[in-house]
Amino acid sequence: MKKSDALPDPFYVFKCVISNIYISDEANDPLTYDLRNCFHSRYKVFLRFVEKYALFREEIKSGISGPVDFERAIIATGYGKFNYLLLLAVLPASFSSIFSSSAMSYVLPSAECDLQLTMFDKGLLNSMAFAGRMIVTAFFWGCVTDIFGRKKIMFYGYLLTGLLSVAMCFSYKSWHLITFKFFDGMIISGPYAALMSYLAEIHNEAHRSRSYMWLGVFFSLGNISLPCIAWLIIPQKWYMKFLSNTLEIASWRMFLAICSLPEFLACIALFAFPESPRFLILKGRHDEALNVFKKIYSLNTGKDPDTYPIKSLEDEYSIESCGERIQDKLKNCCKLIKPLFLRPNVFRLILISMIQLGATIGSNSLRLWMPQLFAMIENYKNTVRKDDNHISGLQPSFCYMLDQEESYLNSTYYANNTIGNSMAVCVPAELNSRVFINSIVIAMTGVIGYTIAGSLITVVGKRKLMAICFIVAATCCGSLYWTEDTNGILGLSSVFVAMTSIGGATVVNIIVDNFPTYLRTMAVSITMMIGRIGAVIGNLLFPILFNQSCLGPFVMIGLASLGKNNICILNNIIF
Repeated sequence: MKKSDALPDPFYVFKCVISNIYISDEANDPLTYDLRNCFHSRYKVFLRFVEKYALFREEIKSGISGPVDFERAIIATGYGKFNYLLLLAVLPASFSSIFSSSAMSYVLPSAECDLQLTMFDKGLLNSMAFAGRMIVTAFFWGCVTDIFGRKKIMFYGYLLTGLLSVAMCFSYKSWHLITFKFFDGMIISGPYAALMSYLAEIHNEAHRSRSYMWLGVFFSLGNISLPCIAWLIIPQKWYMKFLSNTLEIASWRMFLAICSLPEFLACIALFAFPESPRFLILKGRHDEALNVFKKIYSLNTGKDPDTYPIKSLEDEYSIESCGERIQDKLKNCCKLIKPLFLRPNVFRLILISMIQLGATIGSNSLRLWMPQLFAMIENYKNTVRKDDNHISGLQPSFCYMLDQEESYLNSTYYANNTIGNSMAVCVPAELNSRVFINSIVIAMTGVIGYTIAGSLITVVGKRKLMAICFIVAATCCGSLYWTEDTNGILGLSSVFVAMTSIGGATVVNIIVDNFPTYLRTMAVSITMMIGRIGAVIGNLLFPILFNQSCLGPFVMIGLASLGKNNICILNNIIF
């Protein structure tokens, strides 16, 4: 082996260290490793791959006569233009997932008059994306993806979600928008699951983790770009000329139309890519898989496809149709997951699921309601405060501003509805620049928080980091009630959303430590489903409690954060 062949990629090794991807199977408790041992174990894993890769390169130089497995075939294609183009195609796909779950929070303040939205309607709209994903589980989409292939699910999935997003623009009743959003949440899970499989099956072992890292970067960019797009679209007046007439288009409808573009772009971009060669091999379509490898090889190296060194592929187990032997599949599935619901795994599953439930009640409730709350605060400053009898010289608290704004809207509605028996006049909340700037700050705080947490997790440990995040989140939520300064409200809400998001993401890493390999995927699926239930519960309870008192939803979120911390402590004691 040449010395140059054994040189590891420092970027890849560093990423392995900070991201906690690999857990040694020989370790009973990975958290007892210090940073040096953690680095050493992962570095050895990478060196084993480098040696394997170098040996395979020697085989290629000397010629390969027999069939090879998938991993060696994908290594022979190299890494280059095809992979870079795939990352560009993944960019709009990752944006579409973020826009699907979060775009509605910017629509609610500006659409409340057009659709006569109540606070509970707004809670329904915020929760529908999670409710749709909760109904159609990963098992269903995994089965469908294994039948029809990754490419078809990605193409038709993003196409359908794009059409549903366009249909939302033409909603004239609240239940229209709620229904479309529910089906959008159901369908978007399919292409997302297929994309995860496609990325894993189109990269070799060395670059697979890096592709997921870039996916995380794209998700962060999506979270930041969404309020930027809303800032450019929603405050403006939009007109369209039709024949001799000029029609005014509601800005929130234009915003939803713009948010559908990433889904159509992802549909078109991913259609240009071939089917997953791993899927073709598992289906027994070796000639098609070999042609895909040749195309990737040619695009990456610039050489003729016929010069691809692999001439035949090894047989792997084939995928059976879910419809052919559904009873056998269900029986096998029950046998596999049965240990998950027996001691001691069932107690671990319950504790971890409760942590995830509390995390999503906090993060996905307050995060999606913050644009509405910021709009109410700005409206209070611009209109209500002029007539407010608040004690001069004192800054009103966060909840005082929200309560006064709600009372002002109710009194205005009552007056307009009773004077002269005229129809009530709805005045939508004015979304000024401050609302969108605050949302951008919250998104960027989350990105910075994830970056710092990625470095701390190997030093502090997963469970300690998770407990710290939830304690800080509970403190921030409790402090919001007495906060009087707008910048203080922004700072506390930003830290709260970042801490709950990081704590919730750490739960997945905790599953790796607490469950054997054959149960981890199902444990993650169940935990994520419980998390979506938490998001639905939180967004439905938020408006109900808010209508009773501003304090109510923050008590709910604060107690959820404290409860998560207590469960973390219990989890540490038991396990």
